[in-house]
Amino acid sequence: MLIVSLSRIVLVLIILILITFLTDNSNCDQDGNSQTHIHRFYPPEFRAAHSPSYDYIYIPGDILLGGFFPIHQPPSNEFGSNQCTAIKRERGIQRLEAMLFALDVINNQSSNLMSSILNKYHIRFGALIYDSCDYESYAVERALNMLLPSLNQCMSFTKQNHSLSFIAGVIGSASSIVSMAIADILRLAEIPQISYASTSTELSQKPRFQYFSRVVPPDTYQAEAVVSIIQFLNWTYVVVIKETGSYGERLTDDFKAKLKNKTICIAGELSVNIKDSESYVRVIKELSEDEKYRFVVGVIVFAQEDTVRQLLNQTSSRTELNGRWVFLGTDGWGKKWYPVENFGRAAINAITIAPKLYLIPEFDNYFNNLTPSKNTRNPWFREYWEETYKCKFEETPKTMFNQNYTRLCSDIDNTYTNLSVPYFQEGYVHYVVDAVFTLVISIQKLIDEKCPNSSKQKPLCKEFFPFEGTKLISILRNITFRNALSKRIIKFTQTGDGIGTYDIFQYQIINSTDTLDYITIGEFSDIDHSNERVHIDLQSLKWFKYNHQLLKWSQIWTTPRSFCSESCQPGEIRRNSDSEQCCWTCRPCEPFQIVVNETLCLSCPEKEVPNSNFSKCIPVKEEYLSIHNAIAWPALILSSIGVLMTIYTIVIFIRFSQTPIIKASSRELSYFLLSGICCCHLCAWPLILKPHLLTCLFIRIGVSLSLTICLAALLTKTNRLARIFNNSQRLTQPSCLSPRSQLGICGAIVSIQLIGVIVWIIISPPAIKLKTELRHNQKRLILVCQTDNEYIACSLIYNMILVISCTLYAIKTRHIPENFNEAKHIGFAMYSICIIWLAFIPIFFGLRSSDNWFRIQLVSLAICLSLSATVILLCLFAPKLYIVLFNPSKNIHVKFKPTLSTPPASVERPSTSNNLDESATGNNRRRQQRTSTDYTTEVSLYNSKSDSSGFNINDEAVQTTAIYSGNSILNGACTDAERHQHYQHPFTHDDETTEFLSISKQRITPNYLPHSPFKPTSSNLVIAAENPWKKLSNVRYKLDGHDNNQHNQTHYHRVHAQHITFV
Repeated sequence: MLIVSLSRIVLVLIILILITFLTDNSNCDQDGNSQTHIHRFYPPEFRAAHSPSYDYIYIPGDILLGGFFPIHQPPSNEFGSNQCTAIKRERGIQRLEAMLFALDVINNQSSNLMSSILNKYHIRFGALIYDSCDYESYAVERALNMLLPSLNQCMSFTKQNHSLSFIAGVIGSASSIVSMAIADILRLAEIPQISYASTSTELSQKPRFQYFSRVVPPDTYQAEAVVSIIQFLNWTYVVVIKETGSYGERLTDDFKAKLKNKTICIAGELSVNIKDSESYVRVIKELSEDEKYRFVVGVIVFAQEDTVRQLLNQTSSRTELNGRWVFLGTDGWGKKWYPVENFGRAAINAITIAPKLYLIPEFDNYFNNLTPSKNTRNPWFREYWEETYKCKFEETPKTMFNQNYTRLCSDIDNTYTNLSVPYFQEGYVHYVVDAVFTLVISIQKLIDEKCPNSSKQKPLCKEFFPFEGTKLISILRNITFRNALSKRIIKFTQTGDGIGTYDIFQYQIINSTDTLDYITIGEFSDIDHSNERVHIDLQSLKWFKYNHQLLKWSQIWTTPRSFCSESCQPGEIRRNSDSEQCCWTCRPCEPFQIVVNETLCLSCPEKEVPNSNFSKCIPVKEEYLSIHNAIAWPALILSSIGVLMTIYTIVIFIRFSQTPIIKASSRELSYFLLSGICCCHLCAWPLILKPHLLTCLFIRIGVSLSLTICLAALLTKTNRLARIFNNSQRLTQPSCLSPRSQLGICGAIVSIQLIGVIVWIIISPPAIKLKTELRHNQKRLILVCQTDNEYIACSLIYNMILVISCTLYAIKTRHIPENFNEAKHIGFAMYSICIIWLAFIPIFFGLRSSDNWFRIQLVSLAICLSLSATVILLCLFAPKLYIVLFNPSKNIHVKFKPTLSTPPASVERPSTSNNLDESATGNNRRRQQRTSTDYTTEVSLYNSKSDSSGFNINDEAVQTTAIYSGNSILNGACTDAERHQHYQHPFTHDDETTEFLSISKQRITPNYLPHSPFKPTSSNLVIAAENPWKKLSNVRYKLDGHDNNQHNQTHYHRVHAQHITFV
């Protein structure tokens, strides 16, 4: 850009020096005696020494309108010449003929076209039209031919009117860079300039381009339209290809300015130079091979039609690039046929924009009737004819463009079907007509203002000269009219820019004929200068994909994507890389966060979680254990069965409460134990039901106390047995053996747990809480009872102490007599409970990884309580129920009365009975080797001081008979008289006595009785230097003293009732 600016400055300085020289040498006399000699020939032909010759169109008239059109392409190094190259059929010839057509409409007084505003005066408008070759140097050179005649403003009106015409305004040029160069020259003579196609925003800068105006909207609208189309296609990453020069550079700058605050990024800017054909090869190669463009589909082309044609040429030369990109072109491409001719396959899917096309049917008739023989005023029409119909005129020189044409051209070539070329009206034709009409109407208004009294036949007056271009440009920018030919309203902004609407086209394959053509798919409008809008018809928009295997195109139904990075999935945000907002890596939000925007996550409240697409937070559904969960059914079934079994047991105990087996089972403790068993089974229900304040309270009380009640009863039973059968070293009988005492002990054990529970409830009242759990990146709200691990641990530890104590007592009393086998059952129950709760610990704490861990914990606790209660019920009560219900023959007193078996004691005999004593002593030793195991209770035998009878073996029967008589000493103390009465009367043994006696007699050695007759002695049981308590097998007795009185041996040894204690 700096080099271009410097070249322009040097060019302007040269022009100023030339103008100064010409002005100083012009003999301008006010008296009219002298005449200017610089305009001997009109129009002048100013040409630099190195410049080639050039043609122009000169149409005489009262007022001349200048014109610049890109008839040919600019010079190229490829041809090694500074001559302009190939002719431009649409952009050049059609636009040129559009100006000539407009002048014909204006000058034809008999025509009704625009007659109301154009045929106001009898003024003939002429033209001076040059080929700019789309090259600023040649355009400036030829613009001097328009500048120099306009500098002679000192001649008289009479002389000037009859000698030559002047340039009132210039139409052109097409490209912005050429229009800028021309504008710098024309402003020196204050000549207004109206462009029909230059859209660069730089031309809106005033006062540099003070005399420049245009009927087309500037590139700011064009850039906005391109951005809107990109947004509509949802492209985020595009490549820009721009041509060097004002058009490409300025349009790129406008485009980048419009991208601010947009999620659209430019992957790269690639420049091409129309004079350097290698630049096109380099750009296409880089675009196809560079890794950073691998996901780029959208290619924005800010270039004129010649550059576009070269790009399509390079793309079509590589088959693998067919359908690779979607080009998005501006008005430099528009709807022109020239860029896509022979290279249309590379342009399929391309989207282009151009100022809205307003067709002029009259121009179509005019242009289609032109022939080389008739259109002699256009020196380039024959060249156009040759290029269009591939023929050559005999009189035309041979060039590199027609040297291969062998067929001679004729006026009727356009009538041959095989030679016909598709014709369509070029998109800027109506803008050329609008520009000509605007300039003519402005000139007429200036005449009205300066020559108000002039006639229609002679409208120009002397006040009109010198011509004021400043006044004309002011009138022009405030004009508003409707072109009746194009049906368009012409209006300008304060900066001289046109107001317009862009048509949006797509280059498509038409139906199944494989014909390629532009299809209008929408428009972009900015009616009120603030509401830019794009409208695209989705029915007209079509996409095609090239199948490289089948070598054919097929239609697809998805819009091609152009991006740098894939869109993030729901729940992810972007992390931009290298300060590029369109290239990013996706980072997932933290768990339980929603996506606020593309770069921000926000955490949900504690009781909420994100929805499925992470757009908002939704409440979490509460989870809890209830009877509707199948996992709870086993616990409920076991609990229900256990409750029914317990109730059944209680009913049986009440029904058969007077039977011996029920009486012998400590009924008070049994009922106490059964109540605890029932509570254990009932605890399953509050554990299973939905957490509530009441259920939480019941859980705290029931779970802690129910098992404690059972264990307290069992501990009391085992402790009682242990104290009774392990009391060998105590002088007094064990205390607290009565039923009331046993209940008191149970109550004391349970009260410790009860006090702990009450304290726990006071310190931490029962409540429900929502426990938040994070598992597998999911949040769960679990409704549970609020518990404290410390209190639970204390409660469980206390129960475990009771379990261990019961187990130890059960082990300690495992060898008690058979009639006391309840201790063995208690031991088995304790072993089972220990196993159950040892298995419960890993289940309770080891399944935390399960999704249903809280349900498993509660269910396992309920099952453990029910199993513990069931084990106790079966071990302790099932045998009793079996006897009561199915084996009542064993439910008799003898089975549950004391069974006393004593081995023969060592007794002293008189010296006269030594043999008998030795025999008794031997038998006693043999008897001591036998151990009795059948006991019902503990018996303490005391020998009375006054009783001197020998201890005869029959005394056991006498004592047993007294025990089982109606006045049994179990209910009170028996007197000596009562015992003597039982002894004197014959025995009437019942079943119990008979059984007891039979058992006792079997335990006595058969040979003992015949050889051991008892005789009265002073002391039958004399034990010297021994403990006053003597244990005979498992029966203890005490000798209070020796009785010196001898009794008859026929009397049995008496044991006083007050000395026998049964517990």
